Amino acid sequence: MAGRKKLILLGVGTAVLAAAVISLAAGSMKGTKVETALAQRMDVEDYYTEEGVITFGGEYQVMAQASGLVGEILVDVNDLVEEGQLLFTIDSTDYQYEKQLAESTLEGLRAQLEFSRINQVMTVSPGEYLDSVRQALAASEAQYRSAESVYQADQVLFASGDISKVQLEADTAAYEAALSAWQQAKGRFEESEQYLKSLNEAGIDSDTINERFYRSEESQLTTQIQAQETAVSQLEDRIGKCQVRAKQKGIITQLPVKTLSVIQEGQTGAVLNGRGGAEAEADVLTNIAPYIKKGDPVEAVLKLRGKDQVYEGRVSQIYDYASRGTSSLGLDEYRVHVKVALPSADDFSHKDGYGVSLKFLLYQKADCLTIPSSAVFQAEGQYFVYQIQDGRAVKMPVEIEYQTGIQTVIASGLQEGDEVIDQADSEGIYEGAKVRK
Repeated sequence: MAGRKKLILLGVGTAVLAAAVISLAAGSMKGTKVETALAQRMDVEDYYTEEGVITFGGEYQVMAQASGLVGEILVDVNDLVEEGQLLFTIDSTDYQYEKQLAESTLEGLRAQLEFSRINQVMTVSPGEYLDSVRQALAASEAQYRSAESVYQADQVLFASGDISKVQLEADTAAYEAALSAWQQAKGRFEESEQYLKSLNEAGIDSDTINERFYRSEESQLTTQIQAQETAVSQLEDRIGKCQVRAKQKGIITQLPVKTLSVIQEGQTGAVLNGRGGAEAEADVLTNIAPYIKKGDPVEAVLKLRGKDQVYEGRVSQIYDYASRGTSSLGLDEYRVHVKVALPSADDFSHKDGYGVSLKFLLYQKADCLTIPSSAVFQAEGQYFVYQIQDGRAVKMPVEIEYQTGIQTVIASGLQEGDEVIDQADSEGIYEGAKVRK
């Protein structure tokens, strides 16, 4: 009896197995079962969220652009200063002396040029002109010697306290101006005398000598005048830089100038934490950065005690290079730094350094032709979809405009209502494979 039961069970099992094989064979003949999707038109938006930090422009150093004794300091640490506000001054006395000297030299050169032109018009010979220059040289030397005597006497008198520093500085300036005028006159006489000598030795007639002499004289003086004008302009600029001002609104966080008696050009005098406006900064992945444009809207979400405060910002700056970092999985990744201008600095008062969630709008378009992103695959640099024709999967090329994790916007290759295989990477799906819905 038991043996008979075993035979019956074996027969039933064999029948079930045979039925399954027949069923599988029949299914195989019909093809792989697939889900399909229709190409349809809809509105598409895509966003990317990255964590950022609220800043107020960051710290920047206020560096001296001139050298000299530290003058007046008009601010202190923790002071809020406005853009253009005077922070401290640098004594410009030396620059003022140099400017006066340069202006005196410039006036002398202009006078010489005018004198040369008058002599040329009056047809005075170069020899007679040199005599007048010689006389001017003698006069300037006498003036220099006199100023030198006063200057040397002042050194002794100032040391003994018999004259003030103001008097010493005034006589020093007069001495330096007289020295410059004498050296200038001496150089002009020697150059002119040598040039006239070379013209005479060349055996040139007197009319040609006159023309060449005065033309050379005018050319040299004009060049010297231009150089001196540049020097005066540069000194005026340097004097202006002795007034050190804030380039943007901010809070004084450090004031090194308070510990200095003399400051050098390029030395930091103050450090400001910028308050030009609230910003959020974040580093976005390089495959996202190309879709972010300056001026794009950004939703900034600030989480405080479980309550979200939402603000609308705008992309204000996108760095033009990427920096290498490490992902949470320990892999190398490259990111681009992006800044977002926030609406009002007052809303973010005392929130410098707070974390903020930034939601970037990457793509937005109405009435797009779309299919599921799972229906699209790439091969040899081209995008494709599978359609069903005569019970088989047929690879069709398409051009895509944009792709999200869910939807793909089709630029060309499909029409509204076209049917595609939904999961293009499913097992058994390939070009020419038998498929069924």
